[in-house]
Amino acid sequence: LYEEIDRLNSIVVDYLFAVRPMNVVLRLQDLEPTINETVEFVRPELSQHKVRIHTSFSSSVTRVEYDAEKIKQVLLNLVRNAMAAMPGGGDITLSLDLDGDSVVLGVEDTGTGIKPEHLGKIFEPYFTTKGDKGTGLGLTIVYKIMKEHHGDVTVSSKVGEGTTFRLFFPVPEAERLRLTGLDKNIDGSGEEVR
Repeated sequence: LYEEIDRLNSIVVDYLFAVRPMNVVLRLQDLEPTINETVEFVRPELSQHKVRIHTSFSSSVTRVEYDAEKIKQVLLNLVRNAMAAMPGGGDITLSLDLDGDSVVLGVEDTGTGIKPEHLGKIFEPYFTTKGDKGTGLGLTIVYKIMKEHHGDVTVSSKVGEGTTFRLFFPVPEAERLRLTGLDKNIDGSGEEVR
């Protein structure tokens, strides 16, 4: 009975989160500290399930505008889904890369993968492959949070090999200029250097 009450409660909480307007506070900052905090938070839970977690950050990655608490929630959703897809243990890799005008945060697992017929439905509300254990709102929330960040999320998967989610964060114009070196003619005071 208590398990059923907990399950219904989590469905209601997830539902309210999915339908209510979101208060997202975007700040220009590096993604690495938020990723590292999330990894340290979830590492004990992963260890219990024989899941190893790795990080791989490209040095070319720049700052993006994001809400750290919301992105931690996205990462926890994706990492816990990955853990559930690896009942015998496995590996999760979190990566950061620059791809054109986006910083891409990858979440890759070595789990069971997602069937092709399910791939197109996984961001839909209430779609779950977890039976009674899933609310079907976790990935809907991930999608909603990324849209609130003016970003996007994609998924690719091979059954029996694993799944990769890619979160796209737009690079702000000031950071793009800095990356391309267009601001090299300006010194620290903002004055043009001749």
